Amino acid sequence: MRAQRAGLWQGRTRTARIVRAGALLAVTALVTTGCSEGDHKPVPAREVHESSAPGQLSIKTGSTEDMPAITITGATVHPGANGEGELAMVVRDDSTIAEHLVMVSSTAMGRAVLKQPGGAGTVPPVGVALSPGKPAAFGTADGYHVVLQNLNIPSGAKELPVSVLFARLGLVQMKAVVG
Repeated sequence: MRAQRAGLWQGRTRTARIVRAGALLAVTALVTTGCSEGDHKPVPAREVHESSAPGQLSIKTGSTEDMPAITITGATVHPGANGEGELAMVVRDDSTIAEHLVMVSSTAMGRAVLKQPGGAGTVPPVGVALSPGKPAAFGTADGYHVVLQNLNIPSGAKELPVSVLFARLGLVQMKAVVG
């Protein structure tokens, strides 16, 4: 067992080990939150309302205000030079409890990197905190950035499938406009 643990951490920088440990703690905290004894409420079904226009999505779980609910508008992929691009969108937490945008992915790219406002480094593994009732802009000069690496958009494509992972709501799939 010790040899396996050493192999997992061996050869990594101290910073990488700290980041990995922080991510593991964050995931453990998210998984165990709300798992107290006697808490046996069933998980409500999700209501997904995707607009006829790509880049617009509204998701709600359950019927009370404290259940996860998100609205995404203006989701647009902007291809750039050197196989990179950026995803611009506005995400609003429509519930009364804070949500976190943890990850963005697509089949048309290698990976996405969440960047702090002003490009001042990457976002911590816990993701971008979304305040209830307030919109968070991604891809604006003073907002967060979703940098798409190894972007490979098929020729003539007008839409791109995008998956967004939220801490409470889970994985959400939508289509972003290519523009």
